[in-house]
Amino acid sequence: MTKKSNRTDNIQSVNRRKLLKGLGIVPLLPLMPACNLSTKALQSAEFDYLQQIGPIDRSLKVDVANRFTGDDFTRPHQILWEKSAYIKTIAGLPKPKRKEELVIIGGGMSGLMSAYLLSDKKPVLLEQASRFGGNAKGEAWDGLQYSIGAAYLVKPEQDSALYKMLSDLGIIKDWTIKKGGDGHVVINGKLIERFWAANNEPEYRASYKKLYDYFMSFINEGGNIFPDYPTEDGKLREYINKLDQEDFKSHLEKIIGAALPPHLATLLEHYCFSSLGGSASEISAAAGINFFAAEFSDIAVFPGGNAYIAEALLKHLHQKLPAKHLLSGCLVFDVRAEHDGVLVSYVDANKQAQSIWAEKVIMSCPKFVAAKLIDALPAEKLAAIAELEYRAYMVANLLINHPIKESDYDLYWLGAGKSDPNHIAAYAKSRGITDIINANFASPDPIKSVLSFYQAFPYPGGRAQLYAEHAYAHMREKLSAQIKQEIYPYYQLSDQDMVDLRLTRWGHPLPLAAVGLLDRGVVDILRKPIDERIYFIEQDNWALPAIETVVAEASHWCPMLR
Repeated sequence: MTKKSNRTDNIQSVNRRKLLKGLGIVPLLPLMPACNLSTKALQSAEFDYLQQIGPIDRSLKVDVANRFTGDDFTRPHQILWEKSAYIKTIAGLPKPKRKEELVIIGGGMSGLMSAYLLSDKKPVLLEQASRFGGNAKGEAWDGLQYSIGAAYLVKPEQDSALYKMLSDLGIIKDWTIKKGGDGHVVINGKLIERFWAANNEPEYRASYKKLYDYFMSFINEGGNIFPDYPTEDGKLREYINKLDQEDFKSHLEKIIGAALPPHLATLLEHYCFSSLGGSASEISAAAGINFFAAEFSDIAVFPGGNAYIAEALLKHLHQKLPAKHLLSGCLVFDVRAEHDGVLVSYVDANKQAQSIWAEKVIMSCPKFVAAKLIDALPAEKLAAIAELEYRAYMVANLLINHPIKESDYDLYWLGAGKSDPNHIAAYAKSRGITDIINANFASPDPIKSVLSFYQAFPYPGGRAQLYAEHAYAHMREKLSAQIKQEIYPYYQLSDQDMVDLRLTRWGHPLPLAAVGLLDRGVVDILRKPIDERIYFIEQDNWALPAIETVVAEASHWCPMLR
C-alpha cells in the first residue's frame, strides 16, 4: 500500500501500503538459456512456454469447462495426507540426481518474488500446479483478460520495493489507477453513490463522519500512525501489537462510541469476508485498519489482476534461469535437513519420484503444507502453525456479449444492507455475492464485458463445501439464480447476454488475521528459519493475505540467504 509522508521511522520493512486484493498436469516444455536464442526465437519460445504454464490461461473455450478452475486438491491430498504410505510404495526417498544452491518450494507470488530477488543464485522453483501464480491467476476470453483470484493492489509509491520491481519488469505503464474516494455500494438493487456521505442513513451521519475521518487520518500527513506491517521496527511493532489485542469491529465501535450503523456494518463485514476471510469481529484491528484504511488510497489494477504481475515475473525468470529450473506439475512431498544441506523430494509432471539436494531451501507454500513436508519441525513451530486458520472463497466470472456501463472498479453488493453478526455462516451462505469487480476497468473492450463476482466462505468448514463431490453443480445453480434475480435487473441483462459463467474455487488462500497472532508472538515463530537452511517466505508468515506481505518478507529474508 502507499506510504504517505507521515513516516515515523526509517523502517526496513515493505508493507501492504507500499506494495491487495490478491491441476491437470501437462508435460513440461523444455527450457533453453535466453542467451542462446535470437530475440524473435525467444519471444516465440516465451509465448509457447507461457501458454503452457503461465498464470493467465488463454486456452479456455466457451461453455465447455463444467468444472472449477483454481484449486485442485486431489493429487496433493492423495500423497501428502498419506505421505508415509506413499514413500513405502516408492521404496523410500529417491537418491538426488542433481545438486543446487537453492530450491524454492511453491510457485505462487511468494516463490516467484523470492526467485526474482535471488535469480543470481540460479534457484530451482518447484510448483505443484500445472501453472505458476498461486491464487494470482487469471483467464482470458478472446483477448479480454480477467482475474480469477487476487485482483488488485494499492498503488505503491516510487521509493517502494514493489514499485521498483514493477518498474524493472516494465509493467508500470500497463496499470490503470482507480482514484480513492467515497466509494459506491448497491443496497436493494439501488446504487448508493458517495457512501461515506451517509445519504442512505442520514440519522447516522455523525458516526459515518467519525469513521471516515478516522480512516483518512491514517492516510493524511500528520495523522494517526499507520499499522504498517510486516515490520522489524520495535516501537512500531509495540503499537501494532496493542491494536492486535482487539477485534476490528469492537475497535471501530469504540471510536464512534456506539454500535456500527447497519449499512456501514454490512459494508465492513463484506469487505472483511472477501479480503480477509472472516467477520469484522474475528479480524484483528491491526489487520483491519491495515487493509481497509489503505482502500482510501489509489488502487492499481492490471489486465487480468495480479496474475499480470505473476506472469511478468515468470517471463523474467524464464530468461534469467537455466533450463529445467522452472518446474510446474512437481508436487514436493518431503523436505529434510541433513548435515550438509537439505534433501527435497517430489513427484514430477510425469508422476516419477525425484530428489534434489540443495544447500538452502525456501518454503513458499502455506504453513499447513510445510508441516506435512517437514517431519522434524520444531515443536514451537508446529504449535504456531496449529493456531493458523485458513478460509475459502469463490470467484465467478460472467462473460457478457456486449459492453456494460460500469465506471467503478469494485462495487460492494450489500443485499438489503443488514448483515447478521450473530450468525455469520448462515448470513454468508444466504447472501452469496459480496462484491463485483469490473474486469473491463483495466482491459477495455468495445464489444464485450466480464464481471467478476466474489463469494466468501468466512467460517470454519467453508473449504469442505467447495471440495464436496457435487460442489460445482450446487454452486453454479445457486449463483446463477442470484445473478438472474439481482444482477440481471441492475445491469439490464438477460439470458441472451450471457455467454458463459466460469467458476473458480480457492480452498485455503486466506490465512485468517485473527486477534492476538502478532501480540502473542505467533507470527515471529511462524517466520523463523530452521538452522539457517530452511527459510519461510509466504503471506501467512504474518497471517496477512496480501502481495505486500510477500514483498516485505522476500525483501527481508532473501538477503539473509546470501
